[in-house]
Amino acid sequence: MPDNNSPWGNKGGGGKKPGQNPWGSQGKPDRNRPKPGEGSPDLDNVIQGFKNRVRTGGPRGPRGSGGGNPNGPLQKFGPFGIAAIIGLFFLLMTTIYTVDQQEEAVVLRFGEFNRTAAPGLNFKLPSPFETYIKEKTRVVTKTTIGGNDNTSLMLTGDENIVDIDFTVLWRINDLKNYIFEVDEPAVALKAVAESAMREIIGRSELENIITTERLNTTIAVRDLMQATLDEYGAGIEVVEVQLQKADAPDGRVVDAFRDVVDATQEKETLINEATAYQNTVVPQARGAAAKIIQDAEGYKGQVVAEAKGEAERFTLILGEYKAAPRVTRQRMYLETMEDVYKDADKMMLDTEPGSGVVPYLPLNELNRNRGAN
Repeated sequence: MPDNNSPWGNKGGGGKKPGQNPWGSQGKPDRNRPKPGEGSPDLDNVIQGFKNRVRTGGPRGPRGSGGGNPNGPLQKFGPFGIAAIIGLFFLLMTTIYTVDQQEEAVVLRFGEFNRTAAPGLNFKLPSPFETYIKEKTRVVTKTTIGGNDNTSLMLTGDENIVDIDFTVLWRINDLKNYIFEVDEPAVALKAVAESAMREIIGRSELENIITTERLNTTIAVRDLMQATLDEYGAGIEVVEVQLQKADAPDGRVVDAFRDVVDATQEKETLINEATAYQNTVVPQARGAAAKIIQDAEGYKGQVVAEAKGEAERFTLILGEYKAAPRVTRQRMYLETMEDVYKDADKMMLDTEPGSGVVPYLPLNELNRNRGAN
């Protein structure tokens, strides 16, 4: 049976001899072509087999048959079926999505809020039934306000002008409200921050703003911003407000206010030094006073106790004297002499007067002992 799939007709018959090429060699052998039976593949059959495989999706038939598998795995669906399968595959792929650790996602069903998705692998209905929006809710965003005359110049409570530059640190704390409640939340945040700063500055004096009340100003602005954003339902948490610059407008006034700031800082330094000195000296003085009081209390107790002891002793001696006056007088005399001479150098002479013997007194020893004492 002729091979109709070959572009050159029947290889083995049809009026052409074996080895005849398609360009009409008229039976003359081609020197560059391998001879039949040497085992080299025929180029025409290789090309034809590749075409059959692509067209049918199956393996090429036996060599020389020129045909493939007419019932390939995708051929039975046709081009529209293949397109439908590919579309279904991509549609199923839209049901799976991931949310990063720093993000949250809201799922919309037919454009309306349905639920909030946590970080990790999540599933939803295929698009366009459900879609999702992701935002970074655990990242602090920085917004800088100021830098030009329109937003940085503000009027203070004492009718002065101050040049303010500040930064707002914020993050998303309610993704649903952040997306649906306020149009362009970042723009709204900037407007609320500028308005809150102008209101707080309008209540304060210029000198306090640029000197000692900078921290209190930022805290008041943060609280007012948070209250306003909560009232709007913006889903934003104000983490911190940082005051970058608070100066008088450029000109000679700036130098004067800088001198005021320097003087105020020097004043605060001197006050801190005086306070430190006070905290050192006052406790020492109080300790010394307490010591003196305690010594006086101790001396008082000692004197009172000694006086009471002497009075008690005198009372006891008086009782003894009434009982035996002579003995008591003798005893009192001896005790008094003992107290008087107990630290003196003494020498006892046991001789009868008028015996004619002159006593020897060791004056050198007495003088040496007196000098040592």
